[in-house]
Amino acid sequence: MPIKVDRRPFLLAPERPPEGEPRPLRQGETETEMSAAWQERAAGAGVTMRRPQWSPNTMLVQEATLYAKSEGRDGEFHHRAAQAYWEDGLDLGDRPVILGIARECGLDEQGLSAALDAGMFRQQVLEEDAAAREMGVGGTPTYLVDGGEPTFGDLSADDLRALIGKSANG
Repeated sequence: MPIKVDRRPFLLAPERPPEGEPRPLRQGETETEMSAAWQERAAGAGVTMRRPQWSPNTMLVQEATLYAKSEGRDGEFHHRAAQAYWEDGLDLGDRPVILGIARECGLDEQGLSAALDAGMFRQQVLEEDAAAREMGVGGTPTYLVDGGEPTFGDLSADDLRALIGKSANG
């Protein structure tokens, strides 16, 4: 079924320092592995997730995603950034990492760098983050289908189809 994905910024732990911070161990995790529940969720979504060692401040990657969106490449950028974090263990708060991801996705690295320097997308990130929180969004991923209620979590393809179908059928 045809759908249009409209990615919107959401800052994970906006109080996190700009440089990020070590990621604490969560229940069921080891230094290198996610919990069994997270491993199951990842397998169900068909993705690889390794336990990250670092929790970035996500402002920079959200600004870069909006830049990519303005260039019609946010899907590619978003997926590569997620892979960089969950599979490769890269810091999504690190400017050279973000610029490298942009380059890999065929984006103008100098254009992105200039946009970040100018804060071109910062206010939009802050406004869309505030709007999401007002709607009750508290984490990612969250799906909002045709103005319905936010649905949080890693949904399987079947669950996502059902959510979209429910909206299409009123």
